[in-house]
Amino acid sequence: MKSKTINRIGFISNNALRQTFVSAFGMATPFLVISFSSKVVWGSFVSLWLFTLFATQVINWGNKEYVLRQFSLAPNKMKSRYSEILFSRLPLVFIFAGIAFFWYPITYGFWLFLWLFGRYLYHSVEALIVYDKKFNSAIAIELGSFVAFLLPLYFFQQRIELPFLILLFSLYQLARGVAYFLLFYKYLAFPNFRIDFLYFKSALPFFLLSILGFLASKVDVYLVNHVSNRVMTSEYQIINSLLVFIMSVSAFIYAPFTKNIYRNNQNVVLKTQKTLALIGLVLVPVALVLMHFVLFYFVNINGSFLFYAVAFFYVYPSYVYGIDVVLLFKSHQEKKVVLYLTVGAFANSLLSALFLYLGYGITGALVGSAAAQVFVLILFRYHYFEK
Repeated sequence: MKSKTINRIGFISNNALRQTFVSAFGMATPFLVISFSSKVVWGSFVSLWLFTLFATQVINWGNKEYVLRQFSLAPNKMKSRYSEILFSRLPLVFIFAGIAFFWYPITYGFWLFLWLFGRYLYHSVEALIVYDKKFNSAIAIELGSFVAFLLPLYFFQQRIELPFLILLFSLYQLARGVAYFLLFYKYLAFPNFRIDFLYFKSALPFFLLSILGFLASKVDVYLVNHVSNRVMTSEYQIINSLLVFIMSVSAFIYAPFTKNIYRNNQNVVLKTQKTLALIGLVLVPVALVLMHFVLFYFVNINGSFLFYAVAFFYVYPSYVYGIDVVLLFKSHQEKKVVLYLTVGAFANSLLSALFLYLGYGITGALVGSAAAQVFVLILFRYHYFEK
């Protein structure tokens, strides 16, 4: 029993460390660019970054969550299903690359294609990382690829303008994606390289869940980018990334055991959920205090007490309803998850736009997002007590 418990703790900590590296490197990038260049350069880059974020959500098409369930329920078909799904999603990369060539200058379009292809390769193996618990290898890839990105960023910091940043970041994403893909090359089953159109229908609930979760956490950034100047866009993107990272910590903890959640009885899962909610009550305030010092000392943002109180209500709900999402998928109630997140995304869009229009700036956008998160929590809790 002790050995099993130690192994579980090891899996949680290794996966949490991997996810922390992924998020930390993503969050460090704007700080580095601003330090070496300016908020204006990063603010200009954010619009391209937002395009690739949305494109990646569509290209993934619920890949990670769908594949994890497939692997858990039918492990004997892993290779064939993995290869079919991998090949089925490939045309989406070229569709968004075509949009990039049309929307942006041709040189930008080429680099964005490499960026999207690298992200496609990385997200294609996310389920395999969790299922096979290849956390140490993933950590090595994250460290190596980020160092390879960081070195030219440091040595050529006098030349950091938007074109150079796009080139460098695109090569970073491509190298990272190729390294991950090579790590799991053994899972390819070449006769199964065909487009499975039924996959898009089967994985639609997972895709909707992913895209709606994405919009619920990022629509305010899109709105700020649309209505504000580059400096404010730069600042709000950093704030949003830090808050989303704190939200994601809950998923870091339970993600390695998604297949166990599908297989364990309801009482065990609910006990885990309560424990996670209690952990959040301690972890979130501590994380927000650390966030305050990071923003103050590195980007000269001094948020008020009200700002961080609102931030708490933006972050904490995910620690309560995160496992609810998995439980609803377990009982094949995907439509309820989609409905709840649709309401949340709509509420976030409406409220954030309203507060921005009224001139409340960054705090207003955050109030809209926090109100939407609390509303989503109420919907999930209503479902729980309704049972």
